[in-house]
Amino acid sequence: MYAKAGLKRTLALLLSATMALAVLGCGGGDEKKGGDKQASSGGKITISWAHGSSPEDRLGKASAKFKENLEKASGGRIEVNHYPANQLGSEREVMEGVQLGTIDCGVISSAVVAGFSKSVNVTNMPYQLTDRHKAWKIYDGEFGKKLGEATEKEAGWKFLGWAENSLRMFSNTKHPIKTPADMVGLKIRTQENDVHMKLVNDLGASATPIAFGELYTALQQGTVDGQENGIALTYSMGFSEIVKYMTLLPHIYDPYIVAISKDSWNKMDPELQKIFMDCVKQFIKDERELNEQNDKEFLEAMKKKNGLQTYTPTPEEAQKFKDAVKDIEPMIRSKAGDAIVDEFLKAVAKES
Repeated sequence: MYAKAGLKRTLALLLSATMALAVLGCGGGDEKKGGDKQASSGGKITISWAHGSSPEDRLGKASAKFKENLEKASGGRIEVNHYPANQLGSEREVMEGVQLGTIDCGVISSAVVAGFSKSVNVTNMPYQLTDRHKAWKIYDGEFGKKLGEATEKEAGWKFLGWAENSLRMFSNTKHPIKTPADMVGLKIRTQENDVHMKLVNDLGASATPIAFGELYTALQQGTVDGQENGIALTYSMGFSEIVKYMTLLPHIYDPYIVAISKDSWNKMDPELQKIFMDCVKQFIKDERELNEQNDKEFLEAMKKKNGLQTYTPTPEEAQKFKDAVKDIEPMIRSKAGDAIVDEFLKAVAKES
């Protein structure tokens, strides 16, 4: 099974790279710049659009709608090849592909992007954004624009916008978490992100980095006691079949970056670039709204179907979580830089 999956992924990568070369390099190496101008002379541009979610997830559905909208708005001058479910590789591999130009577009979680752009570490500031509508204003505003521009300089792609991954929350198999004291002794799965790991450890639990694809089995076998994904993902991936308690206090608002390789962007003429950006903005709106709707519906479904018990900390209890992770800010400042952290905190204060 794994061999077949690996072969499928390899073939998909080769196909994507071949299409990219075909579009960018028509007529041979000396004609590459002429090939980049295809759209101006009526030629078709093929764009690969990759992410890690399933086709049935809100990201997959919004991506399918983006493909439909862009192909229609461009009058068929742009064709989108949609690759969901890590078909072109892991999120890190997709980001590498966007950097190299072998993959045109990626929609990737900020924790992974931080490995390519140090400024994105600021998105891991804990307990600052617990309301998604406030987060949307911040990431669509001046701060989001500055952070996106920073990723362009640091990672070498063209920034397109910020979609939504999730409001990350703790859920576990053992007992309700009302204060950090309830986290002591719990093994919580995290991404391989040192800020996320320190956050969990500072709250009193033991951070256990495990690949996402192995999380269901790890919960089932008791390798870990809990996890810290958002509501929709906890439901759609079946984690709610195992975890029994969820604390409704988001510790991190996790955005998706939407980025395109510079070569892919530059092969579009200004008219197509505008059409492309308009469709990306609609994609972001659609994806966020679907995610919000899913959170409401799936939380109720988990309660009814799986018997999930939820707890919302009081303001006093929430403050205990914030106090426990106060050492995270200096760590993030050392990674992202004082300037972008100050911009973030200023934007949060403005929306409070």
